[in-house]
Amino acid sequence: MNQTLTRERQQIHFFAYLVGTGIHLASWRHETAFPQASIDFEHQVKLARTAEGAKFDAIFLGDSLAIDETSNPGILNRFDPIGLVTALGAVTRNIGLIATSSTSYDEPFNFARAALTADHISGGRVGWNIVTTRDLTNSTAGNFSADEHFDHSLRYRRAEEFVEVTQGLWNSWDSDAFLYDKVNGRFFDRHKLRRLDYKGEFFKVAGPLNIGPSPQHSPLLAQAGTSVPGQQLGARFANALFASHPDIPQARQYRDSVRAQARAFGRNPDEIYVYQAISPIVADTRDEALERIRELDSLITDQQVLDFLQEYFAGQLDFTGLGADATVAQSGILTIAQPRTDFRSAGEQISGREDEVTLKDLYSILTGDKRNLDFIGTPQHVADSLERWHAEGAADGFNLMFSLLPQDLERFATGVIPLLQERGLARTEYAGTTLKSHLGLDPQPKGQP
Repeated sequence: MNQTLTRERQQIHFFAYLVGTGIHLASWRHETAFPQASIDFEHQVKLARTAEGAKFDAIFLGDSLAIDETSNPGILNRFDPIGLVTALGAVTRNIGLIATSSTSYDEPFNFARAALTADHISGGRVGWNIVTTRDLTNSTAGNFSADEHFDHSLRYRRAEEFVEVTQGLWNSWDSDAFLYDKVNGRFFDRHKLRRLDYKGEFFKVAGPLNIGPSPQHSPLLAQAGTSVPGQQLGARFANALFASHPDIPQARQYRDSVRAQARAFGRNPDEIYVYQAISPIVADTRDEALERIRELDSLITDQQVLDFLQEYFAGQLDFTGLGADATVAQSGILTIAQPRTDFRSAGEQISGREDEVTLKDLYSILTGDKRNLDFIGTPQHVADSLERWHAEGAADGFNLMFSLLPQDLERFATGVIPLLQERGLARTEYAGTTLKSHLGLDPQPKGQP
């Protein structure tokens, strides 16, 4: 292991997940919230610079390709992730910028070009969060001239091929291919250009790509998926994996599994960072933190919860007559013989607690809130929990999905990060200028000039 990678693996790494006024469904209604946040560029710049000041690895932008009347307000009116990271790349200096893009509803050439353009503009700080697209609204296919959403196994077969093609296009040019030799009239070295000529089950792409390598060669690959094909995709290609587990044993089991799979693909497992998704709430006391959660939860309406679940389960259940405080067990959800494939992760989070978890709780889980009592309380308590999860092999880092922005981000940056820095567990300065350098990774793909 090189010294840079060794140093980075000793520290705890952080991504900041930025969505509107926060991941909480009712955050936009909070008295301090700026409801237009997701469509206000200056607000996005402020959030990115706050995360950069705390020396986070990157900010992380999710995406959705379909909305309806029951969708999270934070995604109803927002920027395209690739467009936003391109713009943010010009007004930030060090922080990584990760954009989500779907392998199910795009073409590799178009995506490869747009993402590498953003990577150049940022000076090599862009990452790609590879997704196959959850169809929360049951209507995504209709936005792409299709009648049905791809089934789970097909989505992941297509994803593997999509990534292969994209990486092949990013390898069209050697890093020193462009000579700009005016005297001899040689703009580039023809021997350092490669055509792709890819022919697969889903794609037929000739190449080459009409843009060369960035300062980190190409965007960092990130991926979230806990299913068997999802883990395989991440273990084969990604350097950052997103996961969500309720406790250290389950989180450690997942991390051990994907590291073993990466090793089977011939990769160095230490070049893969597992980021556990959490929604930390930092306050002066534990009671104050819990009260802030209750305050946000009180802003969710029962109708909002029931309308969403009715749409999500697509007629498999009738929620008429139930309140949002009814439990999962009372709702009849457990009687569904074949629930949606993307319900698997939520099912794992509530397993054994079906008599306690309410429909309102389930709504929050399905739409992104990642509460865990380990990360709710004083700065000292949260810092201790982060250190324990990291030390016990449950996480290399954390994807921070803040309930209320910018307040929760600011409290974490000013309260928790200094404690971790004092312990030598969080960086005090960036050691490099690219996203890959923040993880101690070699920018050049194995086997490439």
